Amino acid sequence: MTPLLCSAPAKVNLALEVQGVLPGGYHELDTVFCWLDLEDLLDVRPSAKTELVIQDEIGQGAEVVANEENLVMKALRGLEDLVDRELPTRLHLIKRIPAGGGLGGGSADAAAALLGVTRAHRLPLQPADLLKLAARLGADVAFGLQGGTARGRGRGELLSPLPSPPDLPVILLVPPFPLSTPEVYSCWDRLPAEVRRAGRGSAERVVAALSRGLPQDLLRSTGNDLEVAAEALRPELSDLRRRMLEAGCAQARLCGSGSTLFGLLEPGSDPEPVATRLKGLGRVLCTRFRRSPR
Repeated sequence: MTPLLCSAPAKVNLALEVQGVLPGGYHELDTVFCWLDLEDLLDVRPSAKTELVIQDEIGQGAEVVANEENLVMKALRGLEDLVDRELPTRLHLIKRIPAGGGLGGGSADAAAALLGVTRAHRLPLQPADLLKLAARLGADVAFGLQGGTARGRGRGELLSPLPSPPDLPVILLVPPFPLSTPEVYSCWDRLPAEVRRAGRGSAERVVAALSRGLPQDLLRSTGNDLEVAAEALRPELSDLRRRMLEAGCAQARLCGSGSTLFGLLEPGSDPEPVATRLKGLGRVLCTRFRRSPR
């Protein structure tokens, strides 16, 4: 039994199309995920008893709790059910990804737990076993297992790998307010049909841009259907996206269901002056697309 330090990278959705509602109330998506160079870390060690310890490096307070509701613990319990035995493990989670902002930190942590616990306890499980469990834990957990850049269909768990994006600086702006994912999707459901159809085609455009590998193609192709719903709930987001463009971002989009926004800069741009202009609007982070595997 071996201790492991597992990377749990944040993600953005370069495209996100909501295509309808699936049985059970989930929404059918066509989306393009991409890892960022921003990550949580999960230290996994077999132990005499199970415990989850959270080291909060960015001051998130009560937003991330070390109890059975944490997706890391749900991943561990799911593995225990799968192999029909206890897997006593000490899980030390180092949080660097802002919580509840659409960056997929909780899902990434769960994926890291699935991989780390499986390897630390040398469980005889196949990748398909982990993907099936990941899909039950959450729509983004399967991408956390595969990583890199991928197109996601269904709830987002039906994945196809894609080429890595061009090397562009990325600015993250985390506003001082959260957004509820169920509320954002519920708001989208209530929008007029012509508004819901407005974003059609962004996933295909991003896939084509990634295949060509040209930065300007990608900058013109991103899209997120949920922006209009999120901005209906929090009109400030529209102003923040405008401020990001004025500060020097070539493109600015909502991360998933928000409330975090990501801005893409032109190739070779220095992100620091842009980040400085955005100070005071929320937490600002500079990162890039992650091009290396876990």
